[in-house]
Amino acid sequence: MNILITNDDGISSSGIKALESELGKKHNTYLIAPLKERSVTSMALTVFQSMRVERINDNHYIADGFPVDCVNIGLYAEIFPSIDLVLSGINRGVNMGYDVHYSGTVGAAKHGALHGVPSLAVSSGRIDPEDGYEREAKLVSQFLDLYFEKIAAGEVWNLNFPPEISGHGGLDQLVFTKLGRRRYAEKYDKKTIIEGVSEFQLNGSLLGHDEDAGTDFEAYYQGKLPVTPIQLDLTHYSRLEGILQISK
Repeated sequence: MNILITNDDGISSSGIKALESELGKKHNTYLIAPLKERSVTSMALTVFQSMRVERINDNHYIADGFPVDCVNIGLYAEIFPSIDLVLSGINRGVNMGYDVHYSGTVGAAKHGALHGVPSLAVSSGRIDPEDGYEREAKLVSQFLDLYFEKIAAGEVWNLNFPPEISGHGGLDQLVFTKLGRRRYAEKYDKKTIIEGVSEFQLNGSLLGHDEDAGTDFEAYYQGKLPVTPIQLDLTHYSRLEGILQISK
């Protein structure tokens, strides 16, 4: 299998290195990642301007752009053979619930799906672990052995790893879930430059979530491995049906 690997944490991230090392044992891996961290960039794409791309070797490139740029180049710039799977991660921090709308990790996977390629986004609640995400990479490899053929073209599966996995610490703890409802509270620091002109800097977000059953949040905090299939069609069908009924 030909796997295109990217991320939003940048080329020096240990998560992407772990995936390349582990998956390279069984598959053909093609890595193209941003030069620097590009978190919270969703599906940003560079247009109307050039982008610097550096070749490390035939299977490894660095792009001075966004995660979606990396996927687009990997699919269409004729530097790699035909890709069977787009794999984005392993992200440093989770992407659950409404996070998927902001996440550069999930955004890259969504871009693969948008172009008809089965796509997987992987994130971990462990921050800079001593093993360099080796644990997660091994489980991703096992996950693909079992589930790759079930990921439909044009579909993203979003997988999150908790810091401590319950049970035997393996795929026995995998559960399929719906996205939870994330709650955000934002705070800005303001610095006045001159009258009427100020600098605003987002100084972190306070994250919460609703305690709903069957969600990725519920599974994650139980020490399980939540996997959520994500579709690109955002149409609210039940709402549309209601509006059409009213408008008749």
